[in-house]
Amino acid sequence: MKQWISVILLVLCGLFGRGQSMAQDDFNDLSPEDKALLGKAVQAVDDGLSEVVVSDFDCLAKKYPDNYIVQYERLYNLYQLGRYDEIIKKRKFLLKHKFSNERTYQLIGNSYDLSGNRKEAAKVYLEGLKRFPASGALYLELGNLSLMDSDYQKALEYYNKGIVAQPDFASNYYRAARLYLSSDNGKVWGLVYAESAILLAPSNESRHEDMAAMMIDCLKRSITINLGDSTKLSVKLVPDRGITIDKESGKVYLAFPGIYEGAMSKPLMKLLAGKIPLVFDIPQLIDIRRGAVESYFSVTDNIYGNSMYLLEFQKKVIEAGHWDAYNYFLFMPCYPDEFETWYASHRADLEAFIDWFNNAPYRLGDGRSVDPIQIFNSYRPIDLIESFKIQAGLLAGEKDSGADKEVS
Repeated sequence: MKQWISVILLVLCGLFGRGQSMAQDDFNDLSPEDKALLGKAVQAVDDGLSEVVVSDFDCLAKKYPDNYIVQYERLYNLYQLGRYDEIIKKRKFLLKHKFSNERTYQLIGNSYDLSGNRKEAAKVYLEGLKRFPASGALYLELGNLSLMDSDYQKALEYYNKGIVAQPDFASNYYRAARLYLSSDNGKVWGLVYAESAILLAPSNESRHEDMAAMMIDCLKRSITINLGDSTKLSVKLVPDRGITIDKESGKVYLAFPGIYEGAMSKPLMKLLAGKIPLVFDIPQLIDIRRGAVESYFSVTDNIYGNSMYLLEFQKKVIEAGHWDAYNYFLFMPCYPDEFETWYASHRADLEAFIDWFNNAPYRLGDGRSVDPIQIFNSYRPIDLIESFKIQAGLLAGEKDSGADKEVS
């Protein structure tokens, strides 16, 4: 089972290194022998053999004292060994170098943080953002500092700013999703961010499992169906529906979380009407989630446009005929036995989804987003009557069911 999961993840997005881009001019300054030595040493670090190549890096650093690549890779190796003070001593050389980039600021800021100086770490990250304002990684580090100080609201602010600055950087979605899914007020954003985190970094197996588990747990905590003498559905994904009326224009703005809760309620009403218990297995998640997407597009005419691109992406998956395979991929870490049974007779379906995903991956940026900061970028204001119609359409029950339906 684990072996097949690894194959899926590799096919979906390939293998990535740590992301430090090399300045070609500096690399070309090295002799052929030293290029080979540096490459061997870097590979050793990636293989977890940092201690073995300390002397190799020291030798190269003495030979090329002004070479950014050599100096950075040596300090990165020291970082793996926890020798943070040595990195901090070289901060001026790295930060002032013409090839300095966001990774440089991250390396030095992290070294300050791990040596116990969070205040100086924050200064380094903020200074880095002045030079590299589109760095999701630096916003992530600032969010992590706030998280360690238990300032969850500030952490979310930084994570969301990082999502706006670099929409395809998965780690900010992951961190924000964990906070949102742990709160009572951000469950819908948590569900959106968790799924986005998986889609943007499908090779990160541990985070995939974490996000999928938190999504399922959120739904289990937020949705109940009582099939006793008084049948009742309770959906509590948001504290309120978030309707705002502009006094001057009379236009109505519907907050996305409330609309999503309404869209999720429709397929759940069908379960209630059929007196089907909630079990939250993958087949049931497939039906509930598909019903939510179809309900949203049937009554809203996509009023948020691509400012809530996850729903548009899900719609594309459905239209391409890969919805079942997509959901089995999404939740397979939490239901390995279910996945194994399904895969035994649906291997071709999963492979077809993988091929489709490789050709039409989940991409954010260039007008596509999923965050609360940009949700109104392509929001279509509506009038009060249309607002009532949308809400009525999302909450309409099955008239012929005979069940005493209630959404609380």
